[in-house]
Amino acid sequence: MNLSRTQQREKGQSQRFIELDILRGFAILFMIILHLFWDLDYFGILPLNKNFYSLNIIVPVMFFLLVGICQTVNNNKYQNQPRKMYFRTIQRGLWVFNLGMLFTLLTAVFLPDRPILFGVLHCIGCCIILSTLLLKFKSTNIILAVLIIVSGLAIGFFYSVENPNMVELATGIHEPDIAAHTIDYFPILPWFGICLLGITLGNILYKDNKRRYPIPDLSKYKPTKIFSWLGKHSLFIYLIHQPIIAGFLFLVMMI
Repeated sequence: MNLSRTQQREKGQSQRFIELDILRGFAILFMIILHLFWDLDYFGILPLNKNFYSLNIIVPVMFFLLVGICQTVNNNKYQNQPRKMYFRTIQRGLWVFNLGMLFTLLTAVFLPDRPILFGVLHCIGCCIILSTLLLKFKSTNIILAVLIIVSGLAIGFFYSVENPNMVELATGIHEPDIAAHTIDYFPILPWFGICLLGITLGNILYKDNKRRYPIPDLSKYKPTKIFSWLGKHSLFIYLIHQPIIAGFLFLVMMI
């Protein structure tokens, strides 16, 4: 049987699916563009088009779905080593959560009026850790995912408190005008539900760490190589993109 270059590469090293890197690369590029427009508005250079920025919801949905799918792919590598799987998963979740705490400290210093208390990195880290509790219940994940999403949306729309504590913020209980208090807020409810949907998709599409659907050889196209590279380095790009954009715009304002 002849294998495509993509399939050969995936077969020759620890399994990595190029289409997941491409999707993550597209999401990170779209996020950078949206954050650029937000920064232009923040520095008073160009008013933010609210209709355009409302598309921002696409990015986190893609990211949380991919977190779940990639969680399944990563866990499949340790099917015969459950302890190692749980350890690696919790370790990865804590690493991402701690990066979120770093952003909390930085924004508390540079944006004290709207610091990130429980942002996307905090939430992704918690989702990764929480997913370890449900790895053995694959058939019920989609039901639980829907319940979590509906519950989270209901809490966000119908219930709010003044001066919520960190536990309340993490679960989705917040001020009615939360956007005025923080520049980045992603509670576990409903976003853990999106992650669980991704885990369900991963179990279907990449069962036993094998792609369950045909795709052409994507590695031979230059645009896909660019998006794939962005996807492979998405976390690092996420960490540095705002300081670079904000720093550049600040210098422009100073000239």
